[in-house]
Amino acid sequence: MDPELDGADIGRQLGADGVDGIVSKVEQYCAHEERRITLKNHPNIVSLKAEFSLLLEEERGLEDRLRSAPPPGDLRRHRRKAIYAWAVTIILTVSGFLFALLAFDPFRLGWKSYLYCLGIAVVVPFLVERLLEGCRLEKLIKALTVIAATAGIASLMLLAVIRADLLTEQVQSAPAVVMDDAQPEAEPVNTFYSSTLPLLRVVTLLLSLAMELGAGLALREAWMKPPHGAEDWAKLQERLRLVHTRMIDLAQGVTLLEDEAPLFAARFWRDFYGSMLTHTVRSAMTKLFVLALGIVFVSHAFGQTQTRINLVVAIDLSRSVAVTGPDGTSEFQKNVDGVTRLLAQVPASAHVTVIGITDHSFAQPYILLSATVSNDSGYFGEKLTSARNQLVHAWELRSAALEPTFRSTDIFGALWLASQIFGRPPSVGEQKVLVLFSDMRNSTRDLDMDSAAPYSPATLDQASNRNPVRLPDVNVYALGVDGAGKSMIFWCDLEEFWVQYFHKSGARLQSFSALRKLSGLHVSPRQQMDFVH
Repeated sequence: MDPELDGADIGRQLGADGVDGIVSKVEQYCAHEERRITLKNHPNIVSLKAEFSLLLEEERGLEDRLRSAPPPGDLRRHRRKAIYAWAVTIILTVSGFLFALLAFDPFRLGWKSYLYCLGIAVVVPFLVERLLEGCRLEKLIKALTVIAATAGIASLMLLAVIRADLLTEQVQSAPAVVMDDAQPEAEPVNTFYSSTLPLLRVVTLLLSLAMELGAGLALREAWMKPPHGAEDWAKLQERLRLVHTRMIDLAQGVTLLEDEAPLFAARFWRDFYGSMLTHTVRSAMTKLFVLALGIVFVSHAFGQTQTRINLVVAIDLSRSVAVTGPDGTSEFQKNVDGVTRLLAQVPASAHVTVIGITDHSFAQPYILLSATVSNDSGYFGEKLTSARNQLVHAWELRSAALEPTFRSTDIFGALWLASQIFGRPPSVGEQKVLVLFSDMRNSTRDLDMDSAAPYSPATLDQASNRNPVRLPDVNVYALGVDGAGKSMIFWCDLEEFWVQYFHKSGARLQSFSALRKLSGLHVSPRQQMDFVH
């Protein structure tokens, strides 16, 4: 029998699919255009960044030249500084020569000592000046200046200590008057030289360090290039300003090139959605009319088509469903009756498979029934009624000998078997339906839901990793999920576990109930499966 179709649903689906297809193609176009713009701008970006690096080096050079070229009106001051630096260099060099000569004098080297002393006095300032010449060692210059100043100040302080000791020695000298009849007193031991000699050594060492470093720094200051004049300084300032302006332009150009692709995408989508909105408002009535025509056409075109249902029913054959309810009927017998009512309502063109949930549901599959209902329902539905009666009769014969005798419940194995029965992805107009008549408490060696909490992140991960069943686009109905011997919290946790697990497997859990009522299949009202417990 042909199932009836909802024209409004079909129209909405076609409209959504059409819009999704257009938006998908537009997204692809926008992405490719962004990629093209990015690739096109990449060489220009590299070139501008290289030019920016060159300007950055030129900026540093101009800043160095400006530091050595004072502003207009400062030329005389620079000359005075140069004369002062040369005077300091000469004085310190001569002082170094004389001090070195005093140090060599006790060794009586004669004229050779003059050569050594002259070389020492000249080479140290020269080497210090060469070390600091032509390189950016501002930190080193400051450090050497600090060292020289510290050594000079320390030597002066030590000399002050020596002068204080000398004054003390003078004050504590022998008395000015000596009595004739007085007994001569022993003169105190003079310790001035022995106590001040170490300090004098340190003083000479620090003074030598300060003098040599000072001579080198003064020589560097004296050799600094004179300013180029007021006109050159102004030109340097103007060139530096132009360099800064060009650097700003380059930074702006690089930013514009890098933002061109995102800017294109933003404008593109703004115009796209604006155009869609405007067009939608202007043509609302036209679209409604076209939609109505489409609904009529689709309803007429598909009015005679059928929805093929691939139905897999799994019934629990383990001892856990052998419990008896208040009405004196076991849960297992209620499941058998539920399967009977289900088979009595199957639609035309349906393929039905009934499997058993055992302790090895997948390793040793137990196929209880497998049949295909003809797509010809008959003029008055007589053929479909006959097919249903045959299915019910066959099921009653095969279920008469069934007993819940298996010790454990392998639900995951049944799911694996169902996925094999479903096989390929669903074709157009096909529905995959899996109905489970079970308490849904898996009790195997891998996962025992009777002895532990049924739902926890660890339990879900363990089940998903060990049993990665794939049930894409399958509608799942778990019926007859009794909570015999368990609390309501346990039953709710069990439901949450299966909701999460079927979601990961790609299936949709449509119902999880202790009753045996099945609804929700999209078939005609005459074929609606609605089983009441």
